Amino acid sequence: MFHIILVSAVLLMIPIRNNKNLSKILRSIAFWILFLFLALRYDFGNDYQSYHLIHSSFNAGLMTWGYDDVLFRNLNLWISNFYFFIAIISLFYIIVIKFLIKCNLNVNLYWFSIFLLLINPYLFLMHLSALRQTLAICFFILAIHFAIKKKIWMYLFFIVIAIGFHGTAIILLPTYFVLNESKVNKGWRIGLIIGLIVMLISPFFLNVISELLIHFPSHFTSYFEQGLQNSLRATLLSSAYFFFVFMNINKLQGSEIVYGKLYLIATIILVLGFNLSMISRIGMYFDIFAIIAIPQILSRIQNKLEKKIWIFILIFIYILRYYSFFMNPMWESFIHYRTIFGR
Repeated sequence: MFHIILVSAVLLMIPIRNNKNLSKILRSIAFWILFLFLALRYDFGNDYQSYHLIHSSFNAGLMTWGYDDVLFRNLNLWISNFYFFIAIISLFYIIVIKFLIKCNLNVNLYWFSIFLLLINPYLFLMHLSALRQTLAICFFILAIHFAIKKKIWMYLFFIVIAIGFHGTAIILLPTYFVLNESKVNKGWRIGLIIGLIVMLISPFFLNVISELLIHFPSHFTSYFEQGLQNSLRATLLSSAYFFFVFMNINKLQGSEIVYGKLYLIATIILVLGFNLSMISRIGMYFDIFAIIAIPQILSRIQNKLEKKIWIFILIFIYILRYYSFFMNPMWESFIHYRTIFGR
């Protein structure tokens, strides 16, 4: 079912030459298809039943997972019907994604942005499963919009809301200071490579994470102590995205550089997952900006051969990840789609 949705949404997003009105209608239909897919799902995704139980527990007056996330807890109480709760979150998510794309990309690139959102299962599919963090990510996207406009109070306002849905969002507060439109100079580039190498081959990175986890809920420490790491293969594939952004970020202009930097952070975190896979949960806040940064960078590459090579590499890796995701028994709950009407 998801494969059909992916193809349908992308095809509907492709602009029709000399017919802007029809193209606009088809794009709206594509977003409605994605919304209905999200809103009507039942027991789809690893965390669906967990969130259903959490919702029931909150409404029964019980303490449960996510109780300390004040806004998330109250949202569960304000919307007492779980299926309506899912529909509202789905609508908000689609609106924010549409807002992000519309504000930052030429209409001819909408289809490619949606393609990147859907072909990477660790974006769209993870977002529909990790509801608390997905809400935090949505508010982070809105915060970035105002940060680019130099409205720091609005940035802080939306970050505080994000924290209310997922406590880890507190780490996003300092992000404001890298959200500028200045190019990444040679010194920073050299320092970044050296720093990344040091964090990969020395215990420095793990020691820093260990100290930071003291200020986070205890379950994060338990994840850390499991010592899970990403495979060398996964890290090498992730490094392709890092080098893609690293080598081309200075081709971007104006606010494009902000999104390039945000996605560069995501790629760095992906590479660091070689030492600690749990850091990918932090990377989720930044990985969403791939749907903006990748199209923007590719549109700025003038050399046609270079552009084709990068497109081939990036899409090939996405297809590999897409295939391996659905072949992995861990994600079996994403294979069979059911609606609330046929549960």
